Amino acid sequence: MSMTSTTLPQPVRPSLRKDGLISLWGRLRYRQPEAYDTWLQERDMTIITATLMRLSERQLNRLGMSHMTLALDVEDLALRAQRDARISKEVLELVQDDAPESHAIAAE
Repeated sequence: MSMTSTTLPQPVRPSLRKDGLISLWGRLRYRQPEAYDTWLQERDMTIITATLMRLSERQLNRLGMSHMTLALDVEDLALRAQRDARISKEVLELVQDDAPESHAIAAE
């Protein structure tokens, strides 16, 4: 007695992007690029803060941070990184300029 079983093909599910379902939700909810970028930055700051909260007070002190002011410390760190990136971009633009005056300004 032989039994033949028929297997139905499994439906192909669309794969989510590498950031997963939460990223998909964010892109759908915030369709304007500026709104999505703002949401993404807030999500990243929350994840960074939550990760740093796992450290002990001693470990945070080595980084110049504290549990009491951690959210402010992370925000300050992000603002400093943005400012440094902006300054670096401006310096590179001055150095790449072919005019000799700009080299003197960049050297100052």
